[in-house]
Amino acid sequence: MQSLLPERLVKLYILHMPQFFVGVWRMVSRFLEKATPLEKVVIVTNEEEQKDFVKEIGEEVLPEEYGGQAKFVALQDVTVPPLDDESLKME
Repeated sequence: MQSLLPERLVKLYILHMPQFFVGVWRMVSRFLEKATPLEKVVIVTNEEEQKDFVKEIGEEVLPEEYGGQAKFVALQDVTVPPLDDESLKME
């Protein structure tokens, strides 16, 4: 089934994973089908991989928590001003 689906993944970065997950991934990845090259999956575990991640994504669009410069505002933190009665009237 996997070979019938189109491959759209360019690259997958996995950040802030516990060391246990990294070890499990290394074991499981050996058994994955060749349809998804393992070079597409990057587990960022060191400073060099972090620099490559920031360079590839772009520092200006990457949120600060991941090493970028973009100000991230969570959707639940956005406040929308209430509409006044005039804007609710249809013309």
